[in-house]
Amino acid sequence: MAVNFTLGRFPQSGELKDACSLPFACVVQPFARLQHLPLDKAPVTQAGGVGRCHECYAYVNHYCHFSMYGWTCAICGGYNDYKAISNRRYARDMGRQQAPELQRGGFEMLCSSAADFADNTAANEHCPEQVPGQPMYIALVDLTCGADFLELVKSGLLAALEAVPPSALFALITFSTKIGLYDCQGPQPSIRYVHTSGEAKGPPTSLGLEEALALSHLLAPVGACKDCIAAAVDSLEADMLQHVSSEGSDSSLGTRSFGAALQAILRCLGRAAFAPHATDNRHQSGSNASTSGRDLAMDATHFAGTRLMAFLAGPPDRGQGSVLKRKLPPAPLVPPDMTDITYTSLALGLQPSPTLPTHSHGTANGRGIGHGSDPVQAEPDPAAKQFYEEAASAAAALGVCVDVYAASKEGLGLAYMQPLTSITGGAVFLYPSLDEAALPQDIYKRLSCPIALGGMLRIRTSPEFSVSQAYGQLFQDEQYENLVHITACTPHSTFAFDLQYANAAGFATTVDSPPMVQMVFQYSLLAARPAACCASNEHNPPDSMLQTRYIVERRMRVVTQALQVAQDPATVYEHARPDCILCLLMHKISRAAVEEGLWHARQLLQDWLVRALANYNTNRAGSIPGAPLQVDATFEGAETLQAIPRLVYALLRSPMLSPHPSNHSDTRTSLHLLWSSLPPEDLQTAVYPHLSSYQDPDTQAYPRHSLSRAALVTAGAPIFLLDTFTSLILYYTPGYPTSIPFPPPHSSLLRKTIQAVKQRRQISPQLKMFRGGVDDVSQFTTRLIEEPDAMFSHENRQATVGLVAFLEQVKFEIQQFIEHGM
Repeated sequence: MAVNFTLGRFPQSGELKDACSLPFACVVQPFARLQHLPLDKAPVTQAGGVGRCHECYAYVNHYCHFSMYGWTCAICGGYNDYKAISNRRYARDMGRQQAPELQRGGFEMLCSSAADFADNTAANEHCPEQVPGQPMYIALVDLTCGADFLELVKSGLLAALEAVPPSALFALITFSTKIGLYDCQGPQPSIRYVHTSGEAKGPPTSLGLEEALALSHLLAPVGACKDCIAAAVDSLEADMLQHVSSEGSDSSLGTRSFGAALQAILRCLGRAAFAPHATDNRHQSGSNASTSGRDLAMDATHFAGTRLMAFLAGPPDRGQGSVLKRKLPPAPLVPPDMTDITYTSLALGLQPSPTLPTHSHGTANGRGIGHGSDPVQAEPDPAAKQFYEEAASAAAALGVCVDVYAASKEGLGLAYMQPLTSITGGAVFLYPSLDEAALPQDIYKRLSCPIALGGMLRIRTSPEFSVSQAYGQLFQDEQYENLVHITACTPHSTFAFDLQYANAAGFATTVDSPPMVQMVFQYSLLAARPAACCASNEHNPPDSMLQTRYIVERRMRVVTQALQVAQDPATVYEHARPDCILCLLMHKISRAAVEEGLWHARQLLQDWLVRALANYNTNRAGSIPGAPLQVDATFEGAETLQAIPRLVYALLRSPMLSPHPSNHSDTRTSLHLLWSSLPPEDLQTAVYPHLSSYQDPDTQAYPRHSLSRAALVTAGAPIFLLDTFTSLILYYTPGYPTSIPFPPPHSSLLRKTIQAVKQRRQISPQLKMFRGGVDDVSQFTTRLIEEPDAMFSHENRQATVGLVAFLEQVKFEIQQFIEHGM
């Protein structure tokens, strides 16, 4: 667990905090990787054996004071004697030295789901939870697409097969006007089709998916069926459908039944999860690599950690979940019998569906990438958001995490579908251009990354302050205070919390009673445990088929920190964290943009900057009696804050807050979903890209430059590397020496730096190389955001001015604020 604060030293009181106008908050990565807490080894400590304060229920930690007869809680000051069973080992020095919970850096323990919600007695009554589980992956592929999109998806699915463990179960499902279910457990893949309803209400399909193909047949073990799954993936072809009514051709029902397919899958999983006798069968079946999907019994815990990958080539436009309003013609009722299933063998030489024509361009009614707009008159349907909210809640209840991979030059309606990822803990990957899409790499990174399930995060603080607001993909518990639920998160997932003072007195100034914070993160982990090979096996199985037992472990991380107190503005400024401040500002402003509108959010952000700088100027003038007030709009006297004006300016210029339309209508939604989960350092790079220069591929000139043309001139270097988080742009200046190779050698420092960035990043940034005077370098020059935006400068100068003009305007507003208190 990584915990960072916007202010390294807390202002002594709310009055001092207001005088500085800096956010008082913390930024938390609850599932961050820690070397001393490896995920592949089960914790040896159990929650029932860890002492807790009987007053505030905080866990004992190394900040507590231990005496002869008991210990004093560092959080609330409550006294706890050694009579309690869980406290007895703290009575002796030897016991305290061996206790993991008393070591610095936090600790982790096995627990039950109720361990942190009651007193010590209740926690001791619950044993740690370890139930059988199985990693499962479901690919839901849009076939109403172009051939290029489908080839990209095929590459992504093959990458997914390499990323998942051999003991995982994998299902391949397609959708258009019908849902295709692939059985990959035979010598060759086969497929069954179930037709979807085009109606906005009622069942998504005429019969349940499990009636067409049992879930135990649909979920194939990767280790045993990898070749068959790969063959099924390779057989995918785009589906061209014509809706024919009695009056002729009619496409008003649409062709992309994403909502119906999603709902049908969740219903299928729900029925399997709560089927009678599932629990008893689960314990009999076990979970190992050699177990066939046909033999697996399902229950609710069995789906914990299931990853559903949805691939979209355009907006859902048919039936439930359609993001487009349409005039739906009356549809005849279809009886739910087995005639609705089309069975097709995927043997060599046969088409996926002999009853429906497939065209080489692979589009449905011209709605693929790069083709004409929908011939049916349609407009966005806000009601779709409610459908996806309900679907996301059902998925979260089953433990299913949904990731959306969308590739389209036109809008897909991600604003309506975003609950699918935000509620289930998934992610959205938007690719406006297929040529630059890193979908296979992104899938591999995403599926290779560990995930915490069913997370609950509680923040306990000393009495002088508390949590006031929470930000990120989480939701507040209705019963317990300071408890938030996190459906799923990765080591990179980040959340922010606003803090507030309990009273005007603030914090004590004595060293022996500092402000205290204890973070408790409880989560489930699908953990692999080695198991003995079956005794019936006469031959040694290959490595890919070695039996592995999976269990769902309930764990709890506890991190306690003591903070120092600042008693004057200069100390507050000295210990500020610009990246954490940006993180909190982004969360607050993006929420304001949704609730109150974009222009109001922009004004709030700029007003905050003016107020913070005005107070800084006032505090600086007060520290030098008799000195004339000279307005500083760049925090020149506070080195730690000098990045703030640039970051605010960059946030205002970013596609998320820019008043001008983006090249893609879903850019704002996808950026919001991405930025809201980024760690502070990554968010700073995404908002204000990192520009460095090199004298040659093996010699760095300067580690950082401002994003201006003047920086390029003054640097005098021939090579620049721009890191925008989602891409890495290598720019060679016009007239660079011919002795410098282009592109740089793979063994050079520049290439190694690029590779290191790619490896540590949660997504795969695209590497782009340009030569000035030879290539089109607009992708590089347009990211020099300190320059005025020429494209829109005649329409709205105030919104698109350069950094220099922006700071001049801020300086004028600071002067007005100080003089008139405006």
